[in-house]
Amino acid sequence: MKLSFDQDIKPLFRPFDIESMTPFGFDLSVYADVKAHAQSIYDRLADGSMPCDDPWSPDQVEKFKRWMDEGMEP
Repeated sequence: MKLSFDQDIKPLFRPFDIESMTPFGFDLSVYADVKAHAQSIYDRLADGSMPCDDPWSPDQVEKFKRWMDEGMEP
């Protein structure tokens, strides 16, 4: 079964993460914004620079990448 933004990806972003990224011009709680910036989000997740307080686990990063690879369903 394909991953979806609403069920699998959106819950990975904490309120703090969403608030931290708002000044950069996009909302991590909005599908269209995350889809439009998916590659840059993934790059930052993969290198550990996002989120700023504690990197995601390898499983979480892989889940985001898998969602991208599967076509970024809403």
